[in-house]
Amino acid sequence: MRIIDISQGWRVGMPKYNADWYPEFSVDHVMTPRTDPAGVDRTFTYLHLFAHNGSHVESGLHFYPGGAEIGSFPLDRFIGPACVADLSHRGDLDPVTGDMLDKAVGSSLRPGMRLLIRTDHPVRHLDNHDYWDTPPYLEESAAAWIVERQVSVVGMDCITEKPGDRAFPIHRALLRHEIPILENLANLHAVSDTVVWLFAAPLKITGVEAAPCRAVVIEGMPR
Repeated sequence: MRIIDISQGWRVGMPKYNADWYPEFSVDHVMTPRTDPAGVDRTFTYLHLFAHNGSHVESGLHFYPGGAEIGSFPLDRFIGPACVADLSHRGDLDPVTGDMLDKAVGSSLRPGMRLLIRTDHPVRHLDNHDYWDTPPYLEESAAAWIVERQVSVVGMDCITEKPGDRAFPIHRALLRHEIPILENLANLHAVSDTVVWLFAAPLKITGVEAAPCRAVVIEGMPR
């Protein structure tokens, strides 16, 4: 059995979408060993954790008022067998199509399984200024294929939408069918198997459209 962390993680100075309204991840130390009033060297930290920083899961409420909140899904949505679609041959600003997904996973993907889309974009651009401007992205045919194949969760190490597309057709197509989107993954190049187990439960928060998660792949589990 092999455990692989596919989360980006959170750190001060991590990649941030280039928009004024998009918060950066930051921390404040509420208490340090120097300021501990009990004199026992405790540390307490305040996390300024925007729901869409780092690896996170989005639910229908993100685009549809009245859609599913992130805390409403059962845990087994985010834990179980997943297929890894190796599309690492897709380069900067290359689209990912439904035909490509079909060729990558074929009959390995059964209805209800989770799907992870590997493009290796973070290997090439994570921490670079052009990270958000150069990624492969999903075409509408990919979203239609995901819906048709009854994928329960879709994750990716690229960007969901074509950069600059303000209609957000991929988000709308997937979230309309309440398929949670697991964004900002990394390290999928370390995964060897096509069928793995995924553990990617988001934080259980009421009334919100997204939450951070620690996404982990396990190779060698029963299928």
